[in-house]
Amino acid sequence: MNKLNKGMFVKIFLIFLGTLFYFFANFQRMAVPGAIFDLLEQELRVTAPYITAFGAIYMYVYAINQLINGILVDRYGGYRVMLGGGLILTLGAVLFPLSSNLFIMYLSRGLIGLGSSTFYLSIIKELRNIVSEKNFGMAISIMLFLGYTGGIFANAPFVFAMQHATWREILLTLACVSLIGVIIFALLIPKVELPKINKNVKLRLLPFRLVLHKRHNRNLFSFACCNFAICYTIQTIIGKKFLEDFCLMSVHKSALVLSGMAIIAALFNIVNAYVCKLGHNHRVRFLKNASFITFGSLLLICIALIFDYKTDFIAAIFFVLAANASLTSILVPVLHLTNRKMISGTAVSIMNFCFFTMVGILGTLTGFLLNIFEPSKNGDTIMYSNNAYLLVFGLFFILSVFEMYKAMKMSDKY
Repeated sequence: MNKLNKGMFVKIFLIFLGTLFYFFANFQRMAVPGAIFDLLEQELRVTAPYITAFGAIYMYVYAINQLINGILVDRYGGYRVMLGGGLILTLGAVLFPLSSNLFIMYLSRGLIGLGSSTFYLSIIKELRNIVSEKNFGMAISIMLFLGYTGGIFANAPFVFAMQHATWREILLTLACVSLIGVIIFALLIPKVELPKINKNVKLRLLPFRLVLHKRHNRNLFSFACCNFAICYTIQTIIGKKFLEDFCLMSVHKSALVLSGMAIIAALFNIVNAYVCKLGHNHRVRFLKNASFITFGSLLLICIALIFDYKTDFIAAIFFVLAANASLTSILVPVLHLTNRKMISGTAVSIMNFCFFTMVGILGTLTGFLLNIFEPSKNGDTIMYSNNAYLLVFGLFFILSVFEMYKAMKMSDKY
């Protein structure tokens, strides 16, 4: 193997390791607290706000770092940022299962969120350097799909694995695999010719002001963050617990539903883009229709809660919400069409910031709303009442009305 081919092979392998880190990032985002909500309550002997905080802290840190990731990648290069992110992610992933101290566990979730936020843009940056224009889209799709499978494994496979080991042992094992990946990455990175650090790349406020000055952008961000956050809060924080408490599903069945949501979310970014293309790329019209679907889905869940109608049909509604929230493949082109090239990347980073900040806010509010009504106990398991869940999904329903309003304010006239 000549030197050129060997260098290319090392770069591809480093991108593969970065995708493995992205897999672990998605696993951590989905698994905690969603898949182990009850176990955390029982072991730590705390109430819902303390448990939902595990998800919220991750989301807040992840969201804030979206605003500076582009600068970090442009300044230091994707490989350097991936290595730093992998190290921080692994440190947090090791600390979390080893501790029962809330402060340390919250700190570890912040570290996991910080490390997790670095991989998406870094991998895209390095893929763009080694993949041809013709194959670039396919390469990104493969990378995203492999990363998103972390969310699939974070529910049903994770829950089934807990029949043979504790959640702490499983998370610690995965953290050790991540650590091995970091060590291999660090050993291989000197074999790659890295670009010099670009000290001319600095954080500037002007692109952010230009993006936020446009009313169309503000309306789109408001619509998108509500649409995404409602589904993602269900998927990562409260959905599994709700299916067990209200629908009386078993732990394994509810985990299968959440894994199904992750599979649908991964696939429908492609499906929605294709359907939109069949409709002559009327993207804003497609987004408006999505807002009606969110509204109708949450209305049905609220009606079921009001009339205490315990039905597995709610799982189907969750699947609809997962498909309906997978709109990145439509939202990003809209931002590129409605903003100048020099600020389109900033517009995407602001949208990502809005996504995960709203998930963090909803996660925090969910914990407090669940505690307003006194929960009951079934053995060691805390069960929240219909009234508590009605407050949570009532909040989501109000947000869906706001989402519809903002969607109607968007225009097809770019």
